[in-house]
Amino acid sequence: MSLSKEQQNHVLKELDIPYNNVILHCDGHDVTLRLVRMKMKLVVDIYIDQMFKGIWLTESGKHPEAKFLPTKKVKIFSQKSKAEIIKVLGKREAKKSFPDLDKVIESKSCYFTSPKAALNHLIKVSDSIELLAEMAA
Repeated sequence: MSLSKEQQNHVLKELDIPYNNVILHCDGHDVTLRLVRMKMKLVVDIYIDQMFKGIWLTESGKHPEAKFLPTKKVKIFSQKSKAEIIKVLGKREAKKSFPDLDKVIESKSCYFTSPKAALNHLIKVSDSIELLAEMAA
């Protein structure tokens, strides 16, 4: 089962209000999304079955619940530093000296940057997803 457009719009509307919860039932788990303030920006926290375990971040391959968490990608070398290295050494020598020049590190995170990103990710990774709270008519 999937979310209809009206339900998706309802979820996004509910997540416009800080500290408001939305509970979705995804693949047998209750996934709670909540808009909270982190430092100076708003992010969407995620809880799976009313909890969050740090081991989901470190050993995500062993835990099926980790698929609901967002994946962050970070390049080892920024585009600017990579260009400087290539300019100084040349492309061939840069590849020899820095074999990890294009390497990207992927890690799990405990929050989404926006409600739309959270909803799109959950729809993409879940086989079945449904809204638990009823919509007000």
